[in-house]
Amino acid sequence: MKNKIALLACMVVVLTLPAMASAQYSVPSYISLILNTQTPYPAEPGSIVNLEVALQNLGSSTSELNLQIVPSEPFSLLSGEDPVKTFSRVSAFDTVTHSYNLVVDKDADSASYEVEFRLYSSDPTSYITKKLSVFVQGTPKIHIGEITTVPEVIEPGHEAEFSVKLENVGTGDMDHLELTLEAEEDSETEESLIVPVLSGGSFYIDSLAPGEEKAAKFKLDIDNEAEYKTYMSTLTINYRNEAGEDATITKTIGIPVKGSPIIEILSAKVDDSDFKVDIENIGTGNAKALKIEFIQDGEVKDSSVASELKPTRHKTLRFSGFRYGEATVKISYLDESNEAFTSENRVDVKMQSSSEDGSGTDTSWLSSILFLLVLAEGYYIWRLRKKLKKK
Repeated sequence: MKNKIALLACMVVVLTLPAMASAQYSVPSYISLILNTQTPYPAEPGSIVNLEVALQNLGSSTSELNLQIVPSEPFSLLSGEDPVKTFSRVSAFDTVTHSYNLVVDKDADSASYEVEFRLYSSDPTSYITKKLSVFVQGTPKIHIGEITTVPEVIEPGHEAEFSVKLENVGTGDMDHLELTLEAEEDSETEESLIVPVLSGGSFYIDSLAPGEEKAAKFKLDIDNEAEYKTYMSTLTINYRNEAGEDATITKTIGIPVKGSPIIEILSAKVDDSDFKVDIENIGTGNAKALKIEFIQDGEVKDSSVASELKPTRHKTLRFSGFRYGEATVKISYLDESNEAFTSENRVDVKMQSSSEDGSGTDTSWLSSILFLLVLAEGYYIWRLRKKLKKK
């Protein structure tokens, strides 16, 4: 009988031990895990996201509580960080927090991912699982690449095609890109000297994925009053991100305008004791540091200089020490970028008649009449003498 009682007592002890262990080491049901903050939100592929999690004790005090993070794709724990945090005591109705830094895979798709956490007391193999959601979304970033123009040199008074290469160096897709290009206004007229040709100031791109590159083209008209300089312009990009939200990116782009000066001789003639030469800039850019030389017999007889000659402007030059015959007028100048230009122009130095120089009246008709009158008078005298001889 005693043996039966002893055996029964042992069985009771054996059966109650697991329950006692469970009561001692299991995580109470009134312990909950929440995500306090996610920084940044959303997390971006290829970057680090910080998760601050909180353990809330909604019941009685508990001791030796372990929190372990078990990240999986597309997350990995930042190197050097401990995945386990041990709380020696969590008081009743208290909240304790801990932060983890996770690396987001650069190829992660935009989505909401679950991160696993394990809660246990002393035995790591006896745990309960909690999962928290972490939102990942790519962010597009625009890089302005090569800028080309057709023609290569944009001149005042001409049209030009402006091509800009756009590269998405970010981590998110872009859709429905609407691009507009607007140049700065002139400070005096408050109007832009670079304006779109019809709809040439806008361009549409259907999509631009991370790492993808596409070109936007604009057709512009350059005003005659535009100067040699780089006109700053604003490129506005309206697009839709991966979340379907509308967003805007603005970039500043320079539009270089470079006119080309062309100096031509309008007229060249002797005027009193000087040889007068009229020159004009028929180009689209300023001519600087002009030097004009009058050359005869391989020798510079005279020269003249001018600081600048703007487009459509002319200048009169006078040279002395000339002789009649052939001569060369050599014109040297620089454009706004200090590129040198030289032209040699052959001219004839000859005496001007009154009709050529415009200083007198054309009397050729009068001379003809006088000649006819002389002939008529001579004929009359001859007839008169002939009659007198007959008498």
